[in-house]
Amino acid sequence: MKRYLLLALTVIGVIGITPAQDKLLEKSGKQPKWVNGLEKDYIIVVGTGPTAQDAQQNALSNVKAQIVSSVAENVKASSEVRKEEASYNNNVNLFLEKFATTTTTQSGKVPFLQGISLAKVTDFYWEKRQRTDKSVYYMYHIKYPFPESELKMLVLDYKMRDRELTRQMEELLEQVDKVESVEQIEKNIAELGNLKDYFMDGRVDQCNLGITRYKSLLSSIELVEMESDLGELKYYLRLNGKAISTAKKPTTKSECARITSVVNNPDNVVVKYNYENCYEDPENNILVKYMFGGVTVQKSFYFDVAANKASIFLSDPIHLTAISKDESMVNGILADLTIRSKYEAPFVVEKVVLEWKGLPPVVIDNIGQSFQGKGNHTLKVNSDQSLKLAETSSAGKTLSLLSGYIHYRNSATGELKTYRIYNHSYTTDW
Repeated sequence: MKRYLLLALTVIGVIGITPAQDKLLEKSGKQPKWVNGLEKDYIIVVGTGPTAQDAQQNALSNVKAQIVSSVAENVKASSEVRKEEASYNNNVNLFLEKFATTTTTQSGKVPFLQGISLAKVTDFYWEKRQRTDKSVYYMYHIKYPFPESELKMLVLDYKMRDRELTRQMEELLEQVDKVESVEQIEKNIAELGNLKDYFMDGRVDQCNLGITRYKSLLSSIELVEMESDLGELKYYLRLNGKAISTAKKPTTKSECARITSVVNNPDNVVVKYNYENCYEDPENNILVKYMFGGVTVQKSFYFDVAANKASIFLSDPIHLTAISKDESMVNGILADLTIRSKYEAPFVVEKVVLEWKGLPPVVIDNIGQSFQGKGNHTLKVNSDQSLKLAETSSAGKTLSLLSGYIHYRNSATGELKTYRIYNHSYTTDW
């Protein structure tokens, strides 16, 4: 019954494209008996076109369409016999029926059609005809071998391939919440795209949904900064609270810094840069940008060129308190200094020297007090060195000034620096 249906469709197609009133101009030879006929284990079709080659190719496309229709009819028949496969085979049938109408443009989707070629044609016959409007066209008849055994094999092959592709689609959809790399996401998107082009039923919607979900993952990737030092940015990629890897290197850009290297490590990315041409600007940053499957993932990482700088000065008068005193001498002092830091970097005060003109300096050594952060810090130090009371007292003076030094160390770089105290005001309690 299936074979006769195929042949009947062939005959109907031939009758519809053979107008008796058209004038025969030329033919390949004596018309064979099989033309416009039926033969067991053969597909007989005809194609038309403005040239013999066009008509020949159309005829070959009709062979493909007839083979697809035959597979569709057999798949449909098997679904009626085995009810448990009805849903599956209904999808296949819908696909094949639609495919049969678009064979020329869609033949790359069905592997078994790739073997159909003119080399397998058993016999052919062509005619050159002229219509009443004087236009010329060709009719190309093909006798193509297609035994029942080959049909059964194609039906089996198609079912096996279709099941395998469905299984692949289901596996790809299950992996959405389990991906560990950007490359896996991109690969799965590409594979779902290929499957979508193959399917022609409800599975197309499933593939589209999967692609949308995967692209949503790409747009959800975050760039998270880790512990970074000035001159070195370290970050990792995070997706839904978990680290995700990529072999891709980002594009990096900075208005003032010069990027010297970008290194992909297993669990982070390290960007090294030179910042010597950067001014102290809160907008200093390095823009890190990725393109993942057409989705842009980027972040600006800000850096402070003063992060490792340490610079201090005295902002208020120095307050001196006598530990003990008599009529002429102060025997030991407590010095209260307000130190202002220009930067956030930590520093350690190592030594303070206070000087009065004409007197020996007061040297307070081995202090070792640490401070951190921008702003005012209180430093209290003491010395048992004796001072002349009258020469150092601020009592009765409009302005009392002293000089000296504060030696401090940059905790970040280890650099030893000195702040010069010059004619700085002070007060005493004596």
